This record gives sequence, C-alpha cells and structure tokens, in this order.
Amino acid sequence: MLTKCLTVTLGVFALAGCQKNVEPAQPPYKVELTTKDLMQHSIDPSAGIIWGASGYVVDEHGTTDLSPKTPEGWAVVENNAAIVAELSNTLMLPGRSPEEPKWNTYAVQLHDAAMASMRAAQQRDRAGLLRTGGDIYAACTACHKYYVLREK
Repeated sequence: MLTKCLTVTLGVFALAGCQKNVEPAQPPYKVELTTKDLMQHSIDPSAGIIWGASGYVVDEHGTTDLSPKTPEGWAVVENNAAIVAELSNTLMLPGRSPEEPKWNTYAVQLHDAAMASMRAAQQRDRAGLLRTGGDIYAACTACHKYYVLREK
C-alpha cells in the first residue's frame, strides 16, 4: 500500500514538472480616452493647480504670493500632484503608449516631477513647489516638442 501511494505521488510530481509555465493573462486595459483627451480633462487641469499655487505675481498693486495660505489649500496642491503622478503612469499603458523609449522617458520625468511637487506641498515648501512645478513644465514641454511639434 505504501509503495503504491509513493508511486502515485512520484508520478504526480513527475507530471507536474512537465507542464509548461503559463504566463498570467495581462489585465484588459480599457484605454478609452485619447491621449489628447486625457491631457485636456485630467493631467492639464491638475498641473494647472500646481502651477497656479506657486510663484509670485508682480503688478501695479505690488507683489502677490500665489502659495496656498491654508492647510486645505496645500492639500489641494498635494492631491493634484498625486493625480499628475499617477496619470503619468497611464501614459505608458498598452494602447496609449506609442511604444517608443522617449515616450516612457518623458512620462517617467513627469511622474518624478509630480512626486517632488507632492512632497513640496506636504512640507509647505514654497520654493520647492516653484522649482518642481518648473520641472513638470519642462517634462511636458519636452514631450510636446517631440510628439506634438515633431521637433527632433
């Protein structure tokens, strides 16, 4: 009886070793918005909130600091920086990415700059927010020059 059980067990293990490794199925991404629509409805408005909350306006009335004045104001900037960071990942999804290395490089630059803006907002760092907002702008501009304006 023990020999029979051992033989069956060894047979099962032998058969298990012969099976092909099955790759898990990729999730069915549902990329329905065009990249232009994603920018227009999501990324641009959130980036605009970051940019609108940093720097100064100098006019005939004097100098106005654009930085948030309340904890809630800083939280709005922090939240929108998180939105930009996460949406930068959606730019690299199959079905949206043109599968060119530069595309992903620009998307990662956007992600890193947005995360830095999020940290600046968490620390209520006005200068940091101005600098990292500029980094977001630089990432966007580089990508747009290459993919929209076709400047190589």
